[in-house]
Amino acid sequence: MYLRQQWTDPRLAFGSIAPGLQRIRVYAWDSIWLPDTFFRNDLGSFLHEQTVPNKLMKLNSDGSIWYVIK
Repeated sequence: MYLRQQWTDPRLAFGSIAPGLQRIRVYAWDSIWLPDTFFRNDLGSFLHEQTVPNKLMKLNSDGSIWYVIK
């Protein structure tokens, strides 16, 4: 299953310093706020453990974040 989320955090906007889209390194993810997503009526679930995280996070210059987890 792919879970894709997008939100805007104006605290992360970097405007004209480096316009465009930036990929966020894995070690920086812990310092960025993530929404607390849950599935209503879920009887049981788990995240598949991998040696490499199946995640992608992109940050746009206006502070919008695109987060994908597989």
